[in-house]
Amino acid sequence: APSCGRSPAADLLARYMSYKPAALCPADDPSLPQKLIAKACEPLPRRRCLSRPTALAATAAPRLPFPQSLWSPGVKNPGAGMYGLDKQMWIMPRGKNDFSIDDVLPLGSGGIRIGFDIGGGAGNFAARMAERNVTVITSTLEIGGKPMNEFVAARGLFPLLLSPTQRFPFYDSVFDLVHTMNALDEGGAPALGQASRTEALEFLMFDIDRVLRAGGLLWLDNYLCTDDERKRMVTKLIERFGYKKLKWVVGEKADARNTAKTQVYLSAVLHKPARG
Repeated sequence: APSCGRSPAADLLARYMSYKPAALCPADDPSLPQKLIAKACEPLPRRRCLSRPTALAATAAPRLPFPQSLWSPGVKNPGAGMYGLDKQMWIMPRGKNDFSIDDVLPLGSGGIRIGFDIGGGAGNFAARMAERNVTVITSTLEIGGKPMNEFVAARGLFPLLLSPTQRFPFYDSVFDLVHTMNALDEGGAPALGQASRTEALEFLMFDIDRVLRAGGLLWLDNYLCTDDERKRMVTKLIERFGYKKLKWVVGEKADARNTAKTQVYLSAVLHKPARG
């Protein structure tokens, strides 16, 4: 990527590519790939060194078979909420903006068999969908240095180390469902500029539209609108694609950082139309 050659990514890239071919990969900074992605250096260049076992793999307990592994992965829980094991999300709604999986699945034309969860954290959404015989790929970054991809894999799910700024590595119209909670903020690499810019959101939405089949569902789940202008911008952008609004809820929640304030959240289930 062009961003790899610019500072500060160039210095990180030089460290990443400093290794002896056919020997063990350097062990100085296991978070170096994530740092490069955060600087918009993706896809990462290939290397000719032998991988080392990670710290998480070295301390993992024997893996349970699937589907027991969904909720007993045998590795340390990396966090809370979407960044750790959460058995309530999409099962027990906590507010009007929360949709249950069993309410959403029947809305898909032709059935829901395969999905893509963008910025899916620890893979809780994919786990719940797996219980309903739906295969979901989870894109996730190593948030705060936590081994999210390894954790998702330990659950028997499919992780994908990819920021929402990168073109999705999938063919057109392959998914029945695309789910996202915070990916409209890009969640990492600034390759498309500031997340609040309309252009960045447009690139992401056009790629979501590309991989979602006609009749499929786009589930926008508790998207945080920082202000009314942001809400209007996102709404206007979505309406440009001509999706049918099957569910559309705007609600307020208390700001976790300031109990005197509230924040506006948008949740929606959108049906992609057939075109042409």
